[in-house]
Amino acid sequence: MLGNIDIRELVRNEQLIDNFEENCLRNCSYRLRVGKLIKPGGSEVLSFEGKEPKKENKLCRWIKTTIYKICLYKKVKEEPQLKTIGKCYELKPNELIIFQTKERIKIPLNLSGSYSALDSVAKQGLLLINASIVEPGYEGYLSGVLLNFSSRSFLIKPFMEIVKINFSEVSCNVEDKLHNKEIIEHYTEDLQEKARNYSQTFLNIKEIEDEVAGRTARRAMRSFKLGGWILLFFLAFCTLEPVLYNWIWHDSWVPLTSTHIEFKRAMQQRREMQVIDSLMKKLDSLQIKIEQQDARKTDTKPKAGI
Repeated sequence: MLGNIDIRELVRNEQLIDNFEENCLRNCSYRLRVGKLIKPGGSEVLSFEGKEPKKENKLCRWIKTTIYKICLYKKVKEEPQLKTIGKCYELKPNELIIFQTKERIKIPLNLSGSYSALDSVAKQGLLLINASIVEPGYEGYLSGVLLNFSSRSFLIKPFMEIVKINFSEVSCNVEDKLHNKEIIEHYTEDLQEKARNYSQTFLNIKEIEDEVAGRTARRAMRSFKLGGWILLFFLAFCTLEPVLYNWIWHDSWVPLTSTHIEFKRAMQQRREMQVIDSLMKKLDSLQIKIEQQDARKTDTKPKAGI
């Protein structure tokens, strides 16, 4: 593993680290700083330095794109929307952010690099997801995905030290098989394209919360509407019940339930009165027959002294 003297010498002679800062050099490592931030979804690229690029004329852009497609038969990548920010970026709990280093490295074929998160950053709850090995012969920027595992927001300051890289010698000669010139030229665009695969929060928690909240709100709204319609129906029925009663009974001659019950009760009483009348008539006829029988008995008795 190389020490700081060898690293400084390689920076001076072989441009090992572009945008080198002496204060970032340690005994056997160099601390890389944040240069750009790419939000999940790839919709926006945040930079701590430089000016925002001027917008190209739409007609010129369309002509260039059309010529490029016709001549090269390749898909043209969209330019990232670069936004310059001079203040800190707030990374909220469970949120993700993709960073690109300010430094650009150029590793000789006899060296390799490995970068990982700083201990001071990790203790604050920030996790570097993709710590990795840098191949010999690689030239370009480095990047990583940061996840805030803490319960508090983490402030990413402009050009803050975020990861460290160590350089080690390779034991044997290496055949260069890296063809990364195109990657170097479109490094930020490639990060933007890959950022579209990420959700804004870890395990897509925020989207799940929003979806659950939306479903709950929609169900509550449907229940509220249904309850409102039922309440409106009962209020309208209570208000219009007398009018409906008069119309149904007096105009249409269709008896209501209460009237139907009263009608049945009257008919029952009428039948009972008819039964009573028939019984009374039978009793009267029996009484007449009894009187007639008594009269016959009296007439058939022998008279005294005859």
